[in-house]
Amino acid sequence: MGRTSSLDTLDRGILEELNVDARRSHREIAERLKVSPTTIGMRIERMERDGIIRGYVPLLDDEALGWELSATIGIRISKGKLREVEERLAKDPRAYAIYDVTGDFDALLIGRFRDRRDLDRFVKHALQDPQVERTNTQVVLNRVKEDRRVPVPARSTDRSAGNA
Repeated sequence: MGRTSSLDTLDRGILEELNVDARRSHREIAERLKVSPTTIGMRIERMERDGIIRGYVPLLDDEALGWELSATIGIRISKGKLREVEERLAKDPRAYAIYDVTGDFDALLIGRFRDRRDLDRFVKHALQDPQVERTNTQVVLNRVKEDRRVPVPARSTDRSAGNA
């Protein structure tokens, strides 16, 4: 059973409130959930300690900050070198996410780039790694949905939101 089994209704309510605005004060969350601010503080502290809440970050507009291009890059990596290559790639601030995947490629990198030349330099640099066998790059044309917030299931038996 997953970690969500340790979350009760109040914990889920707190997480939903933080998902809307993580800057809300304990007092504001407490008023909304009809409990004391001390209870909210203790619950948040426990969820931070347990790794359910891993941090707080603002949702920034990447394009407004000069990251004009997004791309996904499938990477085929020499056998036995997956973690080593992924760790090297993860050090680059342009790498937004790196996943081990199934299929034709071993890893999928999602990156933000200043422009086409920046993407070109990144891919050519990755291909210089002797453990990188090949890549397949796809440029993102339009962002239909991008949301880093994790849905909070109503109870531990829920496996997905919206599927009936």
